[in-house]
Amino acid sequence: MISARGSFACAVVPNSNQIIAAVGGSRHTMFATAGSRMSSVEMYDIGTNEWTALDGLPRFQAGCVGFIVGNEGSDGDKEFWVMGGYGESRTVLGVFPVDEYYSDAVVMELKNGVVGKWRELDDMWEAGERRKLGRIAVIDDDNGSFPSVFMLDTSDIFR
Repeated sequence: MISARGSFACAVVPNSNQIIAAVGGSRHTMFATAGSRMSSVEMYDIGTNEWTALDGLPRFQAGCVGFIVGNEGSDGDKEFWVMGGYGESRTVLGVFPVDEYYSDAVVMELKNGVVGKWRELDDMWEAGERRKLGRIAVIDDDNGSFPSVFMLDTSDIFR
C-alpha cells in the first residue's frame, strides 16, 4: 500500500483484478479510542502488482465496512460503498478520548472501469436509533443487485 493502514474498508472490484482500500487508521496505544484517521483511497492492480492513489473520502474515517454494489456479470455500473465507522475524536472532561461515530455512507461510482467521485448519503437509520455501529455483515445477492446489509449488536441483528 502507498499508505499503511488498519481498520479500513476494502472490496474486490468484480471482473477487474482490482482491490479498493479506503480510509483507515490506528487506535490510541492506551485508550480504545482516538488514534490516527485517514481519508485516502487506493486501488491495487493484481496484474501489475501496483497501487494507485484515488480521490480520498470527504472526511477522515476508520473502523468502517466497504462493499461493491452492482451487477457482477457485466463491466457496467458498480458502486463502492463505505459505511459506518468512526472519525474525529473528542475528549470528555478534557482527558478521556471518545470517538465520533458515523451512521451514514459515502459512495464512489465505478462506471465501465472508470472511477468516479464520492457522494455522501444521509444516515442509514433514524437519529437516536443507534449511536454506534455494531459489526456489519454484507451478503451479496445471487443476481448481483443490491446486497443485504446487516448490523450485528450482541444478540440482535438489524437490517
